[in-house]
Amino acid sequence: MLTRTLRSGRLLAAAAMLLLGTGLACPTPAAAKGKWARRQARLASCPHNRTTLRIDKKVCPANRHRPAITLRRACCVSPNGHVMCKPFQGCPPRSPS
Repeated sequence: MLTRTLRSGRLLAAAAMLLLGTGLACPTPAAAKGKWARRQARLASCPHNRTTLRIDKKVCPANRHRPAITLRRACCVSPNGHVMCKPFQGCPPRSPS
């Protein structure tokens, strides 16, 4: 009985270590996407003193070097009611990934 408990405990510990090891070994999704994803996240958010009014989207058509890409931008409202929309970034000629 004691050996069966030790065996199942070792098996459980090995499985937990395997899951933790694979989780630490793979990169996070934000780090995997790189500069393009960080730029798109920055363009789709507002500074701390402004409120997000809406998120606009623009689709760049596919070409032979990349698939269709959706660009985003944020429209922000300042405390005095002024609305400012960030610019859309230009469509990239090649795939950003």
